[in-house]
Amino acid sequence: MRKNGRPRWRAGCLVALLGILVLLALILPTSFWWFALGISLIYIGICVLR
Repeated sequence: MRKNGRPRWRAGCLVALLGILVLLALILPTSFWWFALGISLIYIGICVLR
């Protein structure tokens, strides 16, 4: 563990996830990303309203 208490593998997972998102952004069409943004905003709104 590092000094701030977070495990080191968490940062590695975040970097890997960002890399996958960049690759998907190059492959998938723009309409998919608008759909994903809408779904994520609906999900965040439901979580906030709980």
